[in-house]
Amino acid sequence: MPKHRKMIMEEIDPQSVEGCTDAQKMFYESMGYKPYLNTSNKVVWLSPELHSLRIHAKQRRTFLQRPIFKKKVLVPVRKKHRSWISKFFKNNWLFFLIIVGLMAFVLAYMKQYF
Repeated sequence: MPKHRKMIMEEIDPQSVEGCTDAQKMFYESMGYKPYLNTSNKVVWLSPELHSLRIHAKQRRTFLQRPIFKKKVLVPVRKKHRSWISKFFKNNWLFFLIIVGLMAFVLAYMKQYF
């Protein structure tokens, strides 16, 4: 199902719908669907439940949330691919820190006694 739905503008007479055969119109009507015109001037067949969901979709948020908090739109972000060296150091930083610490301790110990 599409995520970006167009707003429904008005209900159309089923006989005036173009682009559908009479059999398709009869099938949709037998299923309880009605034709509606959306904002992009396309005919959409919706059941009464789907029609009410589309009409009241913006009213689902509480009264205080609408003016104060805007709906967050997630912008797709590409994942940054790091080089294998930076991944290796990122995954083993503690090991390298321990080795550097031991080398500093051994160096200090050798300077003091030798």
